Amino acid sequence: MGDYLGKRELLISVVFSALFSLTLVYASIEVIKVVNNWMLGFIPDCILLSDFPRCQELESGLRIFGYVGLVCVVIIIGAGFLLNKVKLSLLGSLTLYLPTIGHFAFTMFFLAGIGVLRLLWLPFIDSEVFIRLGLITYVPMWAINTLVTWVAKLVVPELSGDFFVPVCFAIMIVGLTVFFLGVMTWVNDRLQKRTLSVGGVYKFSRHPQYLGFIVWSYGFLSLASAVEEGRGWSPPVPGLPWVVATAIILGAALVEEVELRSKLGDEYICYLEHTPFMILMPKVLKNVVAYPARILIGKEMPTTRREVFTVVLAYLALIMFTSFLISYLIT
Repeated sequence: MGDYLGKRELLISVVFSALFSLTLVYASIEVIKVVNNWMLGFIPDCILLSDFPRCQELESGLRIFGYVGLVCVVIIIGAGFLLNKVKLSLLGSLTLYLPTIGHFAFTMFFLAGIGVLRLLWLPFIDSEVFIRLGLITYVPMWAINTLVTWVAKLVVPELSGDFFVPVCFAIMIVGLTVFFLGVMTWVNDRLQKRTLSVGGVYKFSRHPQYLGFIVWSYGFLSLASAVEEGRGWSPPVPGLPWVVATAIILGAALVEEVELRSKLGDEYICYLEHTPFMILMPKVLKNVVAYPARILIGKEMPTTRREVFTVVLAYLALIMFTSFLISYLIT
């Protein structure tokens, strides 16, 4: 009887996780088309209609909403951390990432249809400095695409072009797979009345769901930068919002660890000593990544909320500064 119940609970967790992940896939592909067609009824593609004064009027009238919206998102994120409401900060980070979807509107007027979501990024798009601060985001994708293309052409010399779009989809699939495995394991453990997930994908990452979303969102952002953005002017896809959103997610994960240390004590400390925070890294690379934290707080991982806040802000500033310097080398 016990084996039957265990298998039933495992099946429930698998079904639940599969539905959850498939919903994310559907939302990122199909719902975009439906919502875009619906929103075109409210914000039409006025360039396609040759109504250029209307385009200028819409952009001028809507611009203020982008700036106000960004301020509201920043307030939500800050309030989440200050009020110990991590989910509120996560909601803010997701909202900050949302305009990525706007690049799949395929309209000539960049704010037409679902492209209006890009209003939230206007402060980033309007400033060359903001573009430069996030340009480093695409360096890993450039490196991966270059390597894959080189290997592919080495094997099949007749191949032409590169593999940027296939690589984007591959990264998204990897992210969704990790996310799916994380949700499946977490749900199964909760059904089994376990307070801490340490099996399955949790053996390789303490936060596989966050990791899966970060990887998926990076692939989706990179794909947005590669899609045909219409025949009219369309702003570039800024990388800085993704960097900031990812920093918030990592900060939320660190805050959760502070709470789990307090709640579970030695049980959680033993787990984190044997399991990577996000991904397994060679010792040399791990030491390099942890070096700024050691300078700031004297240890690799923060153990208080204040330390989390300090470390996240410091790494975010370091990444933006590095991006700013690199931008002048690659542009």
